[in-house]
Amino acid sequence: MNICKSANSKSLGKLLKIYDLTPKNKQKVIISAQRKTATWSGLHRLLRKLEFIKSAKDQKN
Repeated sequence: MNICKSANSKSLGKLLKIYDLTPKNKQKVIISAQRKTATWSGLHRLLRKLEFIKSAKDQKN
């Protein structure tokens, strides 16, 4: 898994631990966090969306 090179990489790690995601989804969040236009609220929104999609797939199976 890539390490986020931002100054807030510890905060990003704490954020990723809160949500139950697959490694592929965590990678998507890390890539979006490395963009210059990334905000914490945007990352939370993305994490909630990915977690919802994962839970919907789990319920379907």
